[in-house]
Amino acid sequence: MTTPGAHNPTSPTTPAPLPLVLLITFLGSSGTAIVTNGISFIAEQGLGYGARMNLVLALVMGVVYTPAAFLSGAALRRLIKRSDRVTSRGFLIGLVTIEILVCQLPILAQRLAPDLIEPALWVMALTFMIATGLQWPIVESYFSGGRREHALRKAIGHFNICWASAMVLSYWFMAPLLEHHPFVIVSVLGWVHVAVALITLKLPAEPAKHLDTGAHPHPPIYETLLREFRVLIVASYVVIATMSPMLPSIQGRLGIPTMWLTPIASTWLIVRVLMFGVFQRYHFWHGKRSTPWIGLVSMIIGFTLTMLSPIASSIPLLVIGLIFTGIGIAIIYLGSLYYALSVGSSDVDSGGMHEGLIGLGYTLGPLCGLVAGFSTRWEEGRQESVTVVLTVILVVLMLGIGLRLVRSPR
Repeated sequence: MTTPGAHNPTSPTTPAPLPLVLLITFLGSSGTAIVTNGISFIAEQGLGYGARMNLVLALVMGVVYTPAAFLSGAALRRLIKRSDRVTSRGFLIGLVTIEILVCQLPILAQRLAPDLIEPALWVMALTFMIATGLQWPIVESYFSGGRREHALRKAIGHFNICWASAMVLSYWFMAPLLEHHPFVIVSVLGWVHVAVALITLKLPAEPAKHLDTGAHPHPPIYETLLREFRVLIVASYVVIATMSPMLPSIQGRLGIPTMWLTPIASTWLIVRVLMFGVFQRYHFWHGKRSTPWIGLVSMIIGFTLTMLSPIASSIPLLVIGLIFTGIGIAIIYLGSLYYALSVGSSDVDSGGMHEGLIGLGYTLGPLCGLVAGFSTRWEEGRQESVTVVLTVILVVLMLGIGLRLVRSPR
């Protein structure tokens, strides 16, 4: 992400109130959870989608998210340059307003034009993803702007636990409505964003200036670990984006009641929150060469067990797989964030590439699942096996190519 406040001479020097930003983050993350990860459950219950159509939907969502996140800062800077009336706060409120409106489309279609429910859900999902891609870099600039070193690390720690906890609660909120009122979930999500817009009004017009903290003293191993974690975080999003659209079908084959689909699926989200808390409090993993590889192995083991659980007809295997997946993804995310803050200055503009690569993961993951499905003609059992193989191969290739690139002199 490219942070607007870093380039605006009118940016204040006092950081935005952290409680306000965290409240916006918590409420806004409920939408991110439901649309990016939970939309597959809604599409399955409301439209009868199986794994194939959910993967197609996830693929297109990843395709539109990538350029939106990549160009967020550039788009806002261009608007500010054209008009003095445009501010980061105003732009953010405009995006949230769009989210409020599009979230009502599926429920309106269900009541007024049932034949349009499917396109309404697609328009909602794609528009929401574009708005989210533009929105989060701005929110992040508000909590990071004007903070440095310990204050910045502390703010980001609270930020992580805040958005991760909101995703868990969103999954549990979906549970009682999913079977009979799936589109009501999206409508309620829109009304929640009314509160986001009202709270955003209390933010400063611009995020505080980003402070150049200069180079921090750190062991040489930190630079190596940073490069490795930056590659691993892309791989982790490939795994997430492969697994999430397939979970409804996997759980359906295991005979899990609709009421328990999202609570069981939230297992890896709950584990991620717990790991965030443990790793923020205890620092035994700092500088350890083994940490990224523990995260990678845990993630791949968990993903493999999750995908193969319907072949074994084992719900416990699914839960164990989700636990290991959550552990691995949490380690990778926290490691990437910690070493980015520990090595050198706060390079905010490099976030644009970071968000773009996450979008790439959102795209490659569903693509893996689709290739696996078509190669097996969507036969039960074989599809999950091929998906595991393809995704693991893709992750390993990304690691090899990525590490090669980040170690090159350029």
